[in-house]
Amino acid sequence: MTLHRRCFDARLLTLLMLAISVAAIDSTSFAQAGWTPFGELPGAEAYQAMSRNGRRIGGGGQVRDVRFDDTAVYFMTGTGWQKVDLASGERTEADPKTLPDKVRGAASGRRGGRRAARGRQLAEEPSPDESLTAIHRNHNVWLRDANGDEIPVTIDGTEANRFGTACWVYGEELDQNSAMWWSPDGAFLAFYAFDVSPTRDYYLVDGLTKLRTGVMKERYPKAGDPNPIAGLRILDVETGKIATVDVGPETDQYVYAVQWTPDSSELLFNRTNRHQNHLDVLAADPNTGATRVVVTETQDTWQRNRPLMRFLEDGRRFIWESERTGWKHFELRDLDGSLVSPLSTGEFPAESIVKLDEEAEVLWFTACSSETPVNPQLHRVNLDGSNERRVTTADLHHSRFTIAADGRAVTAVRQAIDHAPETALYSVDGGEIAVLASGDDSGLEASGLEGGELIRFTSPDGITPLHAFLHLPAHADRASIGKYPLVIDVYGGPESRGPSNTWSAANPLCELGFAVAKIENRGTVARGKAFEGATYLNLGGPDLDDQVAGVNAILAAHPEIDPERVGMTGHSYGGYMSALAMVRHPDVFAAAVAGAPVTDWRNYDTIYTERYMRTPKENAEGYDAGSAVKLATKLKGDLLFLHGMEDDNVHPSNTFQMAAKLQDRDIPFEMIMFPTATHGIGSAAYRSSKWSFLQEHLGAATTANDAP
Repeated sequence: MTLHRRCFDARLLTLLMLAISVAAIDSTSFAQAGWTPFGELPGAEAYQAMSRNGRRIGGGGQVRDVRFDDTAVYFMTGTGWQKVDLASGERTEADPKTLPDKVRGAASGRRGGRRAARGRQLAEEPSPDESLTAIHRNHNVWLRDANGDEIPVTIDGTEANRFGTACWVYGEELDQNSAMWWSPDGAFLAFYAFDVSPTRDYYLVDGLTKLRTGVMKERYPKAGDPNPIAGLRILDVETGKIATVDVGPETDQYVYAVQWTPDSSELLFNRTNRHQNHLDVLAADPNTGATRVVVTETQDTWQRNRPLMRFLEDGRRFIWESERTGWKHFELRDLDGSLVSPLSTGEFPAESIVKLDEEAEVLWFTACSSETPVNPQLHRVNLDGSNERRVTTADLHHSRFTIAADGRAVTAVRQAIDHAPETALYSVDGGEIAVLASGDDSGLEASGLEGGELIRFTSPDGITPLHAFLHLPAHADRASIGKYPLVIDVYGGPESRGPSNTWSAANPLCELGFAVAKIENRGTVARGKAFEGATYLNLGGPDLDDQVAGVNAILAAHPEIDPERVGMTGHSYGGYMSALAMVRHPDVFAAAVAGAPVTDWRNYDTIYTERYMRTPKENAEGYDAGSAVKLATKLKGDLLFLHGMEDDNVHPSNTFQMAAKLQDRDIPFEMIMFPTATHGIGSAAYRSSKWSFLQEHLGAATTANDAP
């Protein structure tokens, strides 16, 4: 994850250690820090019991081994094989000796295979026939044959100008897991020519728990900094000739998502400008490096960097994902650059492909077309764009589809936070035929639960419908006033997925004495481009405002929740939201735990930050408005920072900057630094300290010890 290169500049190391010692000032300067091990917290036994028993409530709603013939669907339940007539919906027992064949699965089209460490690229790539292996070593590309003999492809690579690899920011933000790509026929090898010389180094101290420390160095461009310059080369394996790909005259751009056409005739790659609002997919001739544009997408805000591009069996046509209408939809395109046919349509976003049936010329896909917009529904459309229709009908979350080979019927698991999973049978005409199995939620009453609750509210824009998902402790006293503190569990970052409307009988964390909620906010995906782009140039604005509106909606519906004891917790972007909530809305939030937070977007990398905020020079007002550091002096409640000292993603300087600002103004807070942790803090003390802090500062309900 981190490049462990040692820097022996004693002056630099001294300065780094001095900065850390100043930031991590003795805890006597602020509130006494400490925690109780999670298993010893009040309510921990009830938490464990609910974790075991709560997930069992609502079970039995899913069937196994679904099969179809021309007249019926066959499925396995706990009592044996059953069948339902497709015409009448009549259910009878099925003879297991006369079952139809299993439904053949369809390829998902998802990327898979080997993965490099986070932010890195793989160092070896075998050719399709495994006769050769491309190797990145010492900044150069080599080829190794089956006998282990190696020959160099490049010889002039350096740390600053490297071949066959990229850099951390490409791996982290563009999902560039690879940097060498074989053509399917094995005749060509494409690889990166990557110039990182413009980018500046960032240093982290290593070995904080050892006798002596060292320094970790990483090329890390922060918002507004110079970026690396990406190029591509293509090796003709037989001749040894290397062609330079024409990626365009602009150097301040991103080149990524590299792949070959199925017939090895062209190398495809995505190219986007620094603002990431204009995307080209280009095709390169492997012999000359000459390129042409296959498809272009442009947005007023930001363009999704990796739209789906799934080839059909002919190797020419591909399904493409576009948001040019304001809604994510699928279309069928050709490598010659032409649009063959639009596929999905409507004022709702398509989501994911369920099945591509080329024999029947039909695409099955999910879309957020339900009356409750967070509920996915199943659609189908002919590949010529005709006969598009919604197949599932209930206003519930649909998933786990099994589609009959002839496309006449489909089974789906449907559910909601307050509706136990059940398996339904639908005809392709959109009519419900039968419910094959229903989840048993009778355990709710025995456990003193009422299940999860969906709360609908409107965004502060006065238009956008939003949703909050709430749980209360077992045996909750609904007649009380202000008995329970409320904890908001948040992430909420742009291009992330909001909370899902799926069955949840209980949240075991409630047994620690809290009501716990997850709240949908603008900026996340699956609600359309206007919804996704609402936070453009204003991270920490509309997204956090929506969290506050959700809190107010919960408080209005639940007088048993105390409006004076509302807290928030999250990690990474959720840590940012938690820290910012305490200084932007000190009248709403009494306490928060911020895990690995970005506290000012000037601290974060170019590709992620500038996609949503542009550069600090272009948008200084937006950066200031979303800076927890700039607003730190408004802190009134209780705030705990948790951060890893080896976090090479969200650097610990984020927390140190906020700490220094609060210390300068003598404003109390708490901070726990984890000496060997990276961005994902694996220490058991992370969970213990978080929930200890929230119990202490929100005054967890006295029923926290009650077992369910």
